[in-house]
Amino acid sequence: MGSGNITAARLAEFLGRGLLDVLVDLFKTDASLYELLGELLASPELGVRLGASALVEELAVSDPDRRPLAAGALRPLLAANDPVQRGDAAWLLGFVGGAGELAALESLAAQDPNADVRETAAEAAGKIGEK
Repeated sequence: MGSGNITAARLAEFLGRGLLDVLVDLFKTDASLYELLGELLASPELGVRLGASALVEELAVSDPDRRPLAAGALRPLLAANDPVQRGDAAWLLGFVGGAGELAALESLAAQDPNADVRETAAEAAGKIGEK
């Protein structure tokens, strides 16, 4: 869990207030916060999930050396029961994933029971393949 008293709930509150720049700075100074990305993306609140997606996309660009930390936090969601969570995780892994995630995405693209998840996973695998 993140450092100090910064929890996923606190990060979700920041996302809800539109404080994306503040969060990017926090993540850049505290790598342990990356562990909370999966929890944010699995939130039942749409606004938190959308904010978490924007955060991951921004971190992929502004903190590229820590992409593996983001990928590690998101990869477990590929096995989530909820197809939206699987699809969101797959999409974001296209931004932060590497060779380790490529096989998982290709498997999801071939075998997921949900057509939207299969399509998203195939697109994400393609993004990783282009890097």
